Amino acid sequence: MTGNIDLAHQNLSFAKLESIKKQGAHPEKDKELKSACEGFEAIFMKEMIQSMRNTLPGDALFKESNASDIYQSMQDQNLAENLSESQNSTGLKEFLYQQLKGSL
Repeated sequence: MTGNIDLAHQNLSFAKLESIKKQGAHPEKDKELKSACEGFEAIFMKEMIQSMRNTLPGDALFKESNASDIYQSMQDQNLAENLSESQNSTGLKEFLYQQLKGSL
């Protein structure tokens, strides 16, 4: 009688293990999550760069204009994306990924 119970328990444990393995094997979702975390870090970095730029006095060399504001915004966006894609980033994307990968 105990042999049947042990076998049933073992089968349930094996089934649980297989379902956990299947849940963890989502390379597409994993790649999407990494990309989303990197994108979030880029947005965060852009906001941080713009906040730091706002603390500086105006540019004495060039007058402020709509065109210069657009150019600075594009430059900040490019800088933020490059910083986020680099290996020496803030670590925010890795932290978010570790926290969210269990929810896949």
